[in-house]
Amino acid sequence: MNSGEMAREMERVNRALELARVHIAGLDQAESARSLADRVAYSPLRTLLEQAEMSAERVTTYLRTQNH
Repeated sequence: MNSGEMAREMERVNRALELARVHIAGLDQAESARSLADRVAYSPLRTLLEQAEMSAERVTTYLRTQNH
C-alpha cells in the first residue's frame, strides 16, 4: 500500500470519526437539556473523537505530502 492509498484510508477513518463526533455532540446536547444544568454536558468520548479526528487529519496531510 502506497502513501496515496493510505491517505485515502485515513480520509475514510476521518469521515467516520466526524460523523461519530457529531452524533455524540447531539447526545451531549440532549443530556444537557434533560438535566437542565447550567453547564453543557461534554462526554470524554466526544473529546477523544475530536482528538482522533485531528490526528487523522494530520496523518492524512503527512501522507499526501509523501505521495508527491
